[in-house]
Amino acid sequence: MKKRLLIIVIAFCISFVSMIALSLFSMERFSTFTQFSDAVDHTNLVIIDIRSTEVSLRDVGLTERGYMITHDTMYLRLLNNSIDSINKWVDTLERTTADNPEQWKNVTLLKASVAIRIAAVRANIEYVDSCRSSMPSKFYFDSRQQMVECSHQLRAMRLAENKLLAERSRGQQFYQALTTSTLKYLLVIFCVITLILFSIMIKELRERIRYQEELQTKVIDLRRSHNELQEIAFVASHDLQEPLRKIQVFSNMLLYKNSGLVDEQTNITIGRINSSANRMQLLISDLNALTSLTKIDEQKETVDLNVTCQYILFDLEEQIKMIGASVDVYAMPVIKGYPNQLSLLFKALLDNSLKFTRESVNPVITLSCEIINGHELVSINPNLIHKKFHRIICSDNGIGFDNQFINKIFQIFQRLHAQESKYDGKGIGLAICQRIMANHEGYIIGHGEPGMGAKFKLFFPVEE
Repeated sequence: MKKRLLIIVIAFCISFVSMIALSLFSMERFSTFTQFSDAVDHTNLVIIDIRSTEVSLRDVGLTERGYMITHDTMYLRLLNNSIDSINKWVDTLERTTADNPEQWKNVTLLKASVAIRIAAVRANIEYVDSCRSSMPSKFYFDSRQQMVECSHQLRAMRLAENKLLAERSRGQQFYQALTTSTLKYLLVIFCVITLILFSIMIKELRERIRYQEELQTKVIDLRRSHNELQEIAFVASHDLQEPLRKIQVFSNMLLYKNSGLVDEQTNITIGRINSSANRMQLLISDLNALTSLTKIDEQKETVDLNVTCQYILFDLEEQIKMIGASVDVYAMPVIKGYPNQLSLLFKALLDNSLKFTRESVNPVITLSCEIINGHELVSINPNLIHKKFHRIICSDNGIGFDNQFINKIFQIFQRLHAQESKYDGKGIGLAICQRIMANHEGYIIGHGEPGMGAKFKLFFPVEE
């Protein structure tokens, strides 16, 4: 599952990077195409300005000759308008060719020739007005010469712009075609990557659906097995009680009613039968307590663990005094939980510490609490490191245990001591503790040192 998820993530990252690279490449090509398009438009604008300047230049010559022939003042007004127009277009050319040093140089020469041409025209008009002659003057031929010069300069500028227009048009067409093809390739690649990812996701979805169906089937089987185990536990905790009671009753009858008729060896045997029956009855009772924890009938409540511990210490008061133990309970938290289960939890922990004590050493048991992050639970679930927990530590100075058996001590009916050991215990107390912690979405871990004591840590999640 993790491998397929990693493949999907890698495929997505590759597609994402590819899309970004192709998009940037497309944007760069489109930007270049836009630059060439703007350059083509600018060149066309310069060519239009050149043609307008040529038209205005011809208009000056036409109105000049018209006034020379007719002496009509209307031609003077048209002449002045044409002069203003040619000056305007020359100024426009000067602005539009500012980015082209060669053309701007040509415009500067054109501007000087136009100024000379206009000065010659004005001098010719003054000559015509003063002489009243229709014969061309020297000024007229000078203005015609300057007109030819201006026409040559404008023609050179137009040819240069046409050449530049051809180059820019080729660049525009090339990048237009390149941009179009890039967009097509981008679309194709995007579709291919999308289809690949879609097929991978569909395959993964089908696998997940199949796993979900298998999981659902296993959950149904697990529930069935759980119900069967509950029935077995019910039988073990109820139906087996009656045969055990009869064994105890009959063994007691044999032991007390016939005490004078049987020998000592028989009495010892009957006593052992009675003792084994009592032990089995206690095991069944503990098993019933453990199996009852799998089915929760009570609701969570706000529980003050300080009060819970006080009640437990009151119940264990005689046992504590008998062995001379010292139990220190520091400030406990208030949590949400099941009151009866929490009482059973702390009673099992304290009972465990009171059982496994060292000879000639006064037992010292301590309960303390603090709020920490789940860094100690990383080995169970790395995600717990960011959660907050009430960590309750139950420590003692008893016989302790070897940490290599840490997993064994939480298993049901698993004892680290032989049956004949002087330490009483049935190997179910810590299994009950673990089950209760699981019911509270918490964790329990242990640590021991042989001959030094044991320490059990309870982690209750802090309510947000």
